Amino acid sequence: MIDPGKQTKWVDRGWYVVTEFERTSSMNFPRAIELAKTYPEFTLLMDERNVLIYRNIFRAQDLFQFRQMYKLIKKWKGAKLYLNGERIEFDMLDSGIQCYIETVLEQAPSERSTDYCQRFNFKKRLFSGCLGCRRSHVGMAWNASILSDQFAWFAFGKLDQNGVYLVHKDELEGAAIGDLFEYRSCPLLNLESLREFVQQLPGRIDPRKDREWQYNPKYRHAASRAQFQVLAGKEPEILPVSEESYQAYLKRKLMFV
Repeated sequence: MIDPGKQTKWVDRGWYVVTEFERTSSMNFPRAIELAKTYPEFTLLMDERNVLIYRNIFRAQDLFQFRQMYKLIKKWKGAKLYLNGERIEFDMLDSGIQCYIETVLEQAPSERSTDYCQRFNFKKRLFSGCLGCRRSHVGMAWNASILSDQFAWFAFGKLDQNGVYLVHKDELEGAAIGDLFEYRSCPLLNLESLREFVQQLPGRIDPRKDREWQYNPKYRHAASRAQFQVLAGKEPEILPVSEESYQAYLKRKLMFV
């Protein structure tokens, strides 16, 4: 007997994508059944209309098989697609899965690594690489601003009249997630976790008190207001004193990491 007062325990099923299809007149229907039965986590269901439903659950390591199934059934009437339990239209599936296949699964097993596509991991205590994914162009490295295609996370801010640097987190989040939204279906990318991490980053940095930071000396020598504006577009007004001090600062501020 089920206790109505007992709460259902939420279970994290990890990343997964589900395909469902039913009988169709397509000449590829027999092929789809054949593949579905050989793919992982195949289930034959009967829906409320008494119609047979061919269902598969694909994990990240199964995305070669998913790609085959997707190409067969994506235009069929009655076919359905679910990403992490949420129904989505076939033509709304973004580039994240294909990117994962190309940058992870298509590598030789001896060379397989997620470093190329997710160079910064929230769970590690080494702050380097890109924020979430290389495609965000927002870096966590202490010297990220020297790279032509990357901005440091602390570049999104401005000194106030009291010399305190205020990080504009909304702009930072928008820059990172804006670039990554097209790849949101990637098994290694979690935009909600990324948003939470951005909000945990320091919002105020005072180089007079936070000894790991210094004012950017280039701004002191700007010859004109125009030159100052050019610098502001490329480099933040504050900089870490060193890589070691930068790592120590973030480890102290982000106790949950």
